[in-house]
Amino acid sequence: MGVLFFKPIARKAIWGHTLVKNYFGYNDFPDGIGQSWSFSCQKDASNICLSEPYVGKSLLELWNNHQELFGHNGEDFPVIISLVAPEDDLSIQVHPDSDYAHKIGLKKGKNEAWYFIKTEENTTIVYGHNAKNQEDLYNYINNKNWDNLIRHLDVHTDDFVYLPAGLLHALRKGSIVYEIQQSTDITYRFYDYHRKDTNGNERPLQLKEAIECLSYNQEDMVNNITPVVKEMNNGLETIYISNDSFTVTKLDMNGSNNYVCNNYQLATVVKGSGYIDDKEIKVGDNFLIPKDTKVVLNGNMVIMMTTK
Repeated sequence: MGVLFFKPIARKAIWGHTLVKNYFGYNDFPDGIGQSWSFSCQKDASNICLSEPYVGKSLLELWNNHQELFGHNGEDFPVIISLVAPEDDLSIQVHPDSDYAHKIGLKKGKNEAWYFIKTEENTTIVYGHNAKNQEDLYNYINNKNWDNLIRHLDVHTDDFVYLPAGLLHALRKGSIVYEIQQSTDITYRFYDYHRKDTNGNERPLQLKEAIECLSYNQEDMVNNITPVVKEMNNGLETIYISNDSFTVTKLDMNGSNNYVCNNYQLATVVKGSGYIDDKEIKVGDNFLIPKDTKVVLNGNMVIMMTTK
């Protein structure tokens, strides 16, 4: 079985406009798109296969009925892979861990990670907070002392950031990001800068739930990533993270390379162009490399891949 290509899913956002559409070449997207789902098995939003013999079938159908492609029988699809390009700051938010998720009837919590495809100069993200405990947190909130509560992290092109459940975080404008998240599509909005929608209404906050999920562990607010880099014939393979939630790999190609993995890979071209076997690929293309499939990659390009 060769690689299978999938159609991206446009996701509107108050902080989106045309950057996703323009950078990734998604010309059929309307304006106002803040992110694109490259791989999702959500019941109401699952990517459609563009390749034979599964043209028109959703990724969810393939996961449920064709585990020979994946090799993970009896498991739920683990992630949502997004391409995100904010043209305004995102709301400050937090995701539940598994313990909290189980209390509200969800199977798992939501860890995330971001690979920064491109950033502008002096780009930062929200990454953690300065409250010692919940009482201290309420003192910051009641005094509207947001500037001293919120921590920021400088980010640059080619950075990788891990966001464990419970971490207060937010993307800010000025970056194009490959985002990996566990497939629990739930977010609690903590603060949104008092922005209003087109009808003049502020978006609702879920402050109570966000505070219940919030971690005060200082170790969670340090981005400790130790990439494992392997040389290829004409490029580098970088494994940024491999844990119980996901494994994320970058292939940086500058020529022809054979690639085989004993697990499936959800792959997206984020820079450059080239070929996979005899198929031309470019920025914005999303394809599944099925389990135990050997491919030939040739070109000058960066491919991000996720599996579990």
